[in-house]
Amino acid sequence: MPRHYLLDGAPCPEGRGALPLDDPGLTLGMAVFETLRTYGRRPFGVDTHLARLGASARFCDIAWDDAIVAAVRSELSTVAAAIPGESKLNVLLTGGGHRIVKGEDLDLSRAGAPVRVATRAWAPSPWLPGRVKHTSRMAWVLAARHAGVDEVIWVAPDGVWTEANRSNVFVVRGGVLRTPPDDGRILQGVTRDAVIAAAHALGMEVREELVPAGPCEELYLCSTLKELAPVVEIDGYPGPGGGPVGAAVLAEFRRQAVVRAGR
Repeated sequence: MPRHYLLDGAPCPEGRGALPLDDPGLTLGMAVFETLRTYGRRPFGVDTHLARLGASARFCDIAWDDAIVAAVRSELSTVAAAIPGESKLNVLLTGGGHRIVKGEDLDLSRAGAPVRVATRAWAPSPWLPGRVKHTSRMAWVLAARHAGVDEVIWVAPDGVWTEANRSNVFVVRGGVLRTPPDDGRILQGVTRDAVIAAAHALGMEVREELVPAGPCEELYLCSTLKELAPVVEIDGYPGPGGGPVGAAVLAEFRRQAVVRAGR
């Protein structure tokens, strides 16, 4: 699988670079990141991703300024151009002031593919808002691994679904597309916002509101790489999966994504 790495702007053959062993990104997990993808070989939603990356970096006291923004933009274009087809792009900023940008082949089979989930109780940290996209996610990864599923959907103390460990959540109830609000407990996904825009373009009603855990007509996880993926299993039981609302929204999202990436 073709991969292309840059460390602080310099190429890293075979992904090998010199990151100091005392970098807080390694020793403390003090690092923030973004994952992007291309449509038509053009990175999608760059401005929105960089705005979110900057907000995460500033919250964590990680270096972020106009020079870094310009460098990341240039490096994203460089690594995307090095991949012959559609690509997955990653940007990571460490607490030690280092920057890693990576591009690799995009696994298109993941987009819209069915997923299996489990639900688990989760109380967000009051000192680390859900809006910060950080790399300290070992507990989240292990929760899904131990449950033997693709992802875990977090259930807050008030009994509502918040988000999954890698994705936002969408449900259809009463024919209406619903998703948890940006109330500080979730990461406001770039693809989440684009899916909402696609639904609005179709004239659909979308409600950003608290989503109580429980039965629904359609259930999806939403992310950069999944787009809008139907949940076919939840806590060991059949999930509602996809349906006409999600199918229409996904088709419109993909149409808009190609147009936006080409601008």
